[in-house]
Amino acid sequence: MAETNINETIGKYQRFIDDVLKEDLRILHLKLQQINAELTDLIQQKHSLKVITDKSVHPNGFKSQVNIGCNFFMEASVTDTSKLLMNIGLNHYLEFSTDEAFKYLDARIKVFEQKSEEICNKAVETKAHIKLMLIGIGELENQKNAKNS
Repeated sequence: MAETNINETIGKYQRFIDDVLKEDLRILHLKLQQINAELTDLIQQKHSLKVITDKSVHPNGFKSQVNIGCNFFMEASVTDTSKLLMNIGLNHYLEFSTDEAFKYLDARIKVFEQKSEEICNKAVETKAHIKLMLIGIGELENQKNAKNS
């Protein structure tokens, strides 16, 4: 009777690990990938902004090709890079000076780094829970083996 109870408990623990904890870990991993992709995009935007606004590289502005739809491109010449429009979310654009744009990007990068750190901490906590459950399963199996001997 006690042996079947131990086997049921071990089965419940293993199902909990597989169904709940490992699924939580998978979801956290997907969220972390999304946040890291967004963080990479923001860092790339900041680097592009530095290159575009660098007067030593582009003293008279710069030229670029702009997609006007259906993969048709027009050449655009930008002489004044002191102000620019940035997408702040939901396709809303706001005009920034270059200093404001750098501050905005730095603030967004900091927020996404904090989110990434929070998710990493949750993942570590979930892994610790899995390890504790496995230790508990090991102790139950040792207890079952001691009763059988």
